[in-house]
Amino acid sequence: MIKASEFLLSQNQALLKNFSELQADANHTKPLIQFMKGDPTEFGHEQCKMSQIGYDIVKSEISKSQNHSYCHSTGTQPAKQAVAKHFGHGKNITENDVIITQGVNQGLFYCLLGLCDPGQNILVPELGFPFFDGIAQAYQVEVRKYKLQSDNKWQIDLEDLKSKLDVNTKFLYVINPSNPCGSVFSKEHVQEIINWANQNRVLIVADEIYYGMSFGEFVSFGELADEGPIICLGGMDKMFFTPGWQISWMIFYDKNHYADEIKQAMFNLCQLLLHANVFVMNSLPQILDQLTIYYAKDRMTHFKENHDFLIQELNQIRGLKCIPAQGTFYLAVLIDLDVFQVKNDTEFAKKLLKEENIMLLPLSWNGTEKYQGFRMLTIATKDIYIEMIARLKEFVLRL
Repeated sequence: MIKASEFLLSQNQALLKNFSELQADANHTKPLIQFMKGDPTEFGHEQCKMSQIGYDIVKSEISKSQNHSYCHSTGTQPAKQAVAKHFGHGKNITENDVIITQGVNQGLFYCLLGLCDPGQNILVPELGFPFFDGIAQAYQVEVRKYKLQSDNKWQIDLEDLKSKLDVNTKFLYVINPSNPCGSVFSKEHVQEIINWANQNRVLIVADEIYYGMSFGEFVSFGELADEGPIICLGGMDKMFFTPGWQISWMIFYDKNHYADEIKQAMFNLCQLLLHANVFVMNSLPQILDQLTIYYAKDRMTHFKENHDFLIQELNQIRGLKCIPAQGTFYLAVLIDLDVFQVKNDTEFAKKLLKEENIMLLPLSWNGTEKYQGFRMLTIATKDIYIEMIARLKEFVLRL
């Protein structure tokens, strides 16, 4: 038998495979409740879908013959111009500062390849979306985890961040709003992070795929970009509840042209994977104009209702502690390992799946050993949460 690479075998796919096998063996009479994927369309919530206006725009673009051809590898001109227009924040951003990607992951991949050489390092949050945790190893780039303060709205511990920095640090990766914490940095904290990066001459890569998804104020890193270069990543996935369309973007805020060489490297990299779907890209200008960048933001009140309900109910279950979010559709829930008689959150999740057919994403799968718990989604319908909470209570009563 020809074996897969050690790199792939070491990734979380192996844990996902374990979950699938366990589910198949469980033979549950209870239907599966699944909170693994960060997909807002998963549960059929009436607020988690693209407007009919958006669908009609895409339909009109499909009928145009020019939208079925190859385009420039960095994206179509209308799409890049639209992103520059709506996310320029008065910074003189043009289409030449924008790359359209097939999902934010592609943008993250470009940052790794375009910025890092073997032996260098990058700074990533603990907790955070764990894209770099495995893939950076394949390129011999070290991932250094900086602390977030769970008792202070998951803000970055800047003293700890400084301790991770050295001459081989290539960029600081921030996620705001956060997956999996549901945190949203204040304007003051965004400015603190930018000031820190400028003082230490570190480029910021800001993952803003949850752009605007805040219960209160949201400030993009692009809005406060000034002296030092910042790359902001965003997309349609969460903003318009279209994760399957995979239309995202990279924006270079760099008024002093410090990162011109990096930007050119990224443009060159685009030729490796070509471009995203052309007719959806060319739908983007009308979608942004008509639905606006606040499309998801305007629906956050519905997720806040679920968020508050879950905190109230889950905090009453022995062994669980919710850390309130400031936005997104995520909520971090810590578990007491002693109460559940498990050694870690992965064992807890497997035990819960086996006994109650509830599938949760362990926090440790988001690149941490410090926090043991699970990520809860706030985008399901109320009946699903009522059933889940009832099963969790039964689960605890058996301990």
